[in-house]
Amino acid sequence: MDEKMTFELANSPWMYLMASIVVLFVLAGSIIFIFKSYKDAKEIGMDKSYIKKTIITSILFTLIPSISILIGVIALSGILGIPLPWIRLSVIGALHYEGAAVSAAYSDITMATMTKIEFATIAFVMTLGILSGPLFCLFGFKAYDKKILAKAREENNNDNESSDQPKETKEKKSFGPILFNAAFIAMICSFLAEDIAKLKYINAETPINSYVPLIVIVVSFLSMALFDLLEKKLKWKWLGNFSLGLSMIIGMASAVIFG
Repeated sequence: MDEKMTFELANSPWMYLMASIVVLFVLAGSIIFIFKSYKDAKEIGMDKSYIKKTIITSILFTLIPSISILIGVIALSGILGIPLPWIRLSVIGALHYEGAAVSAAYSDITMATMTKIEFATIAFVMTLGILSGPLFCLFGFKAYDKKILAKAREENNNDNESSDQPKETKEKKSFGPILFNAAFIAMICSFLAEDIAKLKYINAETPINSYVPLIVIVVSFLSMALFDLLEKKLKWKWLGNFSLGLSMIIGMASAVIFG
């Protein structure tokens, strides 16, 4: 029989060492790209004040959305410890994906009942499922990048044309956004179906915390809808960078209140 995966083992120095190596590698890559981008911006003659403004804006708009990543590490740490979620969410992970991957590997699992094999299986499923993005970049991004650049040049040329001589263009409809939205809605529906299915086991004597998943979904949905409304009606474009993180915080706060 496989040994139990204890909390101390999941948070062992070796796990923290692996997490630190991954995070430092990501930070090193980010720093390299920052300096290369700054160098390229100076070479093309971009104004220094504009470069400085872009850097400051990027930093500010990164802080609040990154809170959702921190929330993900905290949410998963009770099951998997801190280092593994830290590794996953520091690279290309997302809370909704990582949680679904854990449930796909083993449902209703806890640190108290988890074995080492189950822990390794969860880590394997979480990593394997997210590989589609890097594989696409490795084999298909170069062709995709050429297509995007060609489209950008075409739009730029159209913008530079005189308004006195309008050019009739046929609007091309892309199936990509439809497919992405459909897949996202299907994922949300799967989460809803799981919680709604549990309602048949709920009766008058069921404690309020049994309703917490549905309450969190409704509160998070209403929060996101409110932020989206404010962004469109009040023209608060900056709010789009903060709405996801703030909605997650409000949803988790509702879980604490009702749970």
